[in-house]
Amino acid sequence: MAVTRVLRTTVDDDLFIRMDAALGVPVVNQMVWRLRELPSPDELDRFAERLTRGRLARLLRRSRVPLVRDHWVPGGAATGGVHVDASPIPAGEVVGWIDAAAARPFDLTRGPVWEVRAAPIAGAGALVSVCLSHAVGDGAAAVTAFTEALTDDDHSFTAATPSPVDQAREALGRSVTIAGSAAAIVRDRVSGGSAPAATGAVTAASSRALPAEAPERGPTLAPFSVVSVDTDDWDRVAAQGGGSSNALFIAVVVGLVVAAGRADRDDIVRVSVPMSTREPDDVRANATVGLSLDVPAAAALDGDLATIRRLAKEVYTARTSRPTTFVRLQPVMQALGDRAVAALSRGATTPLALASSLGRVDPTVAGLGDPARANGVVTRSTTQSITTARLRSLRGGLAAWVNDAAGTTTLSVVGLDPDGLGPDRLDAAVLAELRRRDLEGRPW
Repeated sequence: MAVTRVLRTTVDDDLFIRMDAALGVPVVNQMVWRLRELPSPDELDRFAERLTRGRLARLLRRSRVPLVRDHWVPGGAATGGVHVDASPIPAGEVVGWIDAAAARPFDLTRGPVWEVRAAPIAGAGALVSVCLSHAVGDGAAAVTAFTEALTDDDHSFTAATPSPVDQAREALGRSVTIAGSAAAIVRDRVSGGSAPAATGAVTAASSRALPAEAPERGPTLAPFSVVSVDTDDWDRVAAQGGGSSNALFIAVVVGLVVAAGRADRDDIVRVSVPMSTREPDDVRANATVGLSLDVPAAAALDGDLATIRRLAKEVYTARTSRPTTFVRLQPVMQALGDRAVAALSRGATTPLALASSLGRVDPTVAGLGDPARANGVVTRSTTQSITTARLRSLRGGLAAWVNDAAGTTTLSVVGLDPDGLGPDRLDAAVLAELRRRDLEGRPW
């Protein structure tokens, strides 16, 4: 990963940089390993030391020159480290420990930007968490970084420092890009080509608002639920519905939206599905596009996974369609200051439902270097500090992740609607949705 050029931030990076710097709601990615035994101190130190040299070992340099994008520099040991808790995690407090690990504050310009945390579980087993600022790595970047850190190969991250000539060239190039984006927006408006086809799908903005009954909480993390099922059972239910594991996952997510009261059986529910655009040897921190999958709630509730699978295939096939106005505006937004971005973001909403699948985790990664000790993996993204009122204003429903590791399928759900999927309702809603599909969930 020896990058000889200046590594500028992408529009995807910029989104999470502004969430932190402009809006004060930093977003973190987290991967947690549930292991049969705690790795040795030497193993954890070696893993963390390799992360300090890998693709996550980057710090941000903000630009003071108009139009010039921020850039990344290698941060080395300042980017993160490892902490092992001396006391075991009590039974019933696993999710609380995971939340505490995700609350570690990060600093994009000075570090740290990630942390490895580990602890034994009272009785048996252990947890290892890696939490990182989303700005320095999306899910695919994080998993790649972990995979590289578990090998003996050299995956050192380097990047060039911009010269005055680089800065001038960047300013000129961005002015051309922004002008092109503005011209494309005008062309789209004239031709009517930027407007997506009307589907009548329920989104965060158009969905039913629930009565504001939840008490004020925060600033804190949004409610979080983690449930595992046997992968054989999960695959059996997927096959019975004529679909895939991902189709079953989407059906569960839509079922939770309906159970929360944000949509009805007769609605079409819009689900945001992240898709990686990462290429081989890609050193971008974030390289993801969000696809919109419009799912008939009846198909999800009735287990018609063949329909969901077909719709998903159509969306993936059409992913190269004309960019939306929002995508066109991203280079313009990246050129603005934090205050302007904060002002323009007022009234923004989050997706009603986000569903991200990691697929099957490599056995070596699932066991953090030793497949024999793998016992389950959970992933998620979450904001580190958000109030009930702010969650309510963003109109989100839920965000969910799924993966298969060591014969276990683990579903994690972040409740973004404090009134429909608050901390007193989320676990019960997830377990009930799984039982309705003949799946017995095991809460973490």
